[in-house]
Amino acid sequence: MVQFWVVAESVLIVFVMKFVDVALSTLFTNFLVRGRRLYTFIFGFLEVNVYLVSLARVLSSMTIYKMLGYAIGYSLGALFGIWLEQKLAIGNQTWLIIPNENPYRLAYHLRDRGFGITTISGSGMDSNRMVILTTTMRKNIALLNASLTELAPDAFVSVLDTRTTMGGHVTRIPRG
Repeated sequence: MVQFWVVAESVLIVFVMKFVDVALSTLFTNFLVRGRRLYTFIFGFLEVNVYLVSLARVLSSMTIYKMLGYAIGYSLGALFGIWLEQKLAIGNQTWLIIPNENPYRLAYHLRDRGFGITTISGSGMDSNRMVILTTTMRKNIALLNASLTELAPDAFVSVLDTRTTMGGHVTRIPRG
């Protein structure tokens, strides 16, 4: 019975370490892509250290149980890292919105809700269209999406991750 708990504890440690390793790796990659140097350094340093310790634990006395703990920790750590990245909502996005009708009304309502809006005339396949652009913090995406669902549910929307912005108005809507 004691042997079972020793093996279970070892497998659990490997699982948790790999879980943390991959979650840190996800955040590291996110900050790297966004050009956030300090956070990239911190998360990269932590991730590599956790990785080396967890790998050393598996290789020191390799068993099928440790390998399974390592693999499951990797998979669940990736899922958790994605979830955490979405919750942190770091960075900005630029939305290009092409409403089918009432583009001026939509632009007015989005401005009224605090979004910085730029409108551009465009030429579609069948007619002229107005393109509405807004760059906002990812934390504001739920409000923007709810506004579009309410005011222009049939609009064509293209979302771009925005690495850097300069000048202009980036929406910073306080949470309330």
